[in-house]
Amino acid sequence: MEIGVHEAALRIGVSDRRARAMLAAGQIPARQLAGRWLVEEANLPRSRALARPMSPRMAWAFIGFLSGEIPRVAPSELSRLRHKREQLLAAAEAPLLLRSWLPRRAERCALSIAPNDLPELCTDFRVLLSGISDARSQLSAAGAAELYVTRRDLEVLRRDYLLSSLGRPNLIAHVVDRPLPPATPLVLVVADLADHDRPREDQRTVELLRAATRSW
Repeated sequence: MEIGVHEAALRIGVSDRRARAMLAAGQIPARQLAGRWLVEEANLPRSRALARPMSPRMAWAFIGFLSGEIPRVAPSELSRLRHKREQLLAAAEAPLLLRSWLPRRAERCALSIAPNDLPELCTDFRVLLSGISDARSQLSAAGAAELYVTRRDLEVLRRDYLLSSLGRPNLIAHVVDRPLPPATPLVLVVADLADHDRPREDQRTVELLRAATRSW
């Protein structure tokens, strides 16, 4: 069932103004009809943050660290990343912890694209598939896609594929101000699945996180 901004704000415990900002930023999938936001109840976040979010720089350093890289950070920052890794390993609610720490890694935009154009977009060299669109998620993504794109390329893709902020969203675009990696790190797929904040994605987040931790 779809609900309006005021009721959505009450459900997640924020002001109407904050709820509108979250909708406009794509943090909650929604659609606009005659200038009015409509939110599917199932898309509302189910949980509040457990901790303060990392800065974009430290979020990407943490993703790299969990992927086996040695990030270029100060020794004190590296120590904090090690501590957070231990917290994550011991966490009973790992998906919630990832949602709390990593929201600033990218701007999450909910967009709509013509269904016939979606397969072509997913093979475009300017995007990097992740989340539900990554084969390792093993989640059905028929009629929808999730990807990363640089802010510069997004503006061109908007014109090339007539991407819109109106209509029913079927595309989650994580917009970054940094070059895309050559391939999607498994940890990034895990973080994106956690962001969906739904039981199916949370379960897969835990399963993939266990797979990733084998190399830690």
